[in-house]
Amino acid sequence: MEEGIDMTKSRSKRWRDFEEAREYVRGLGLKSQKEWWAYCQSGEKPTDLPAKPHRTYKEKGWRGYGDFLGTKHRKGGWRPFEEARAFVRRLGLKDTKDWIEYAKSGDKPTDIPAQPY
Repeated sequence: MEEGIDMTKSRSKRWRDFEEAREYVRGLGLKSQKEWWAYCQSGEKPTDLPAKPHRTYKEKGWRGYGDFLGTKHRKGGWRPFEEARAFVRRLGLKDTKDWIEYAKSGDKPTDIPAQPY
């Protein structure tokens, strides 16, 4: 077995262990989940790095894309409530459906929770 490779199988694939995968991904300098998805589609992603790390590493240290990409930059991870509320209000979203769509788009800053309730 190669050092640093977790023998965890998912659809017959061997994935890097979580810590090694996270270190590699942070080195890419991606700033959002949207950039992560684009990278996965680019053909540049190594085959031992899962495109859906939230599933592969769910029980192995996963703490969200902000942590995985290295963009979670505030203590506790979240922007202060008043700042987050002001940011979201400037978006002009009409309802919960709009918020959910926006949160899934990959454009949402990582320091604002997708499910703030």
